[in-house]
Amino acid sequence: MQPATASLTAAPPDTTVRSAAIPWHLVIAVLGATCIPLGALWDISWHESIGRDTFWTPAHMVIYLGGLVPGLTCGWLALRTTFFGSVEERSAGVRFWGARAPLGAWISIWGCFAMLTSAPFDDWWHNTYGLDVQILSPPHCLLAIGMFSVVLGVLLLVLSGKNCQAEAQQRTIARLFVF
Repeated sequence: MQPATASLTAAPPDTTVRSAAIPWHLVIAVLGATCIPLGALWDISWHESIGRDTFWTPAHMVIYLGGLVPGLTCGWLALRTTFFGSVEERSAGVRFWGARAPLGAWISIWGCFAMLTSAPFDDWWHNTYGLDVQILSPPHCLLAIGMFSVVLGVLLLVLSGKNCQAEAQQRTIARLFVF
């Protein structure tokens, strides 16, 4: 006959259940990419109310922060995946110049470089040709392509994160994607 206390013992905790926490790099990349449309709207308002001031306006800094934060975050992700990632992470990553990272990370990194390249190009353009008569100058086109690439890359990164997580995390990451 077994003792009565044997039925009262708790089962060992299930170690296969993951918490609903979102990976921090996804949150940082999304918050950084959010700076791009906020800064663009602020910049348009700034030019309408104050005029073209200097490159160092707060609105421009928010726009470039929106490219730099996801770019650096995705650069870190590429380094982590390449040198410290698991076999699954490395095999799921896209290889570029020997490094591995998710496709969205590479697109965001490229967009960050395009945005940062457009800044001195835009300053040179204004010093050479004066203020823009229209918004579609070559440096502004490069900036727009870079901004689009950063945001697209972050969206793809969030979607790839959603596909790799447990069901509870998938719902939370889906909310982050919608945001």
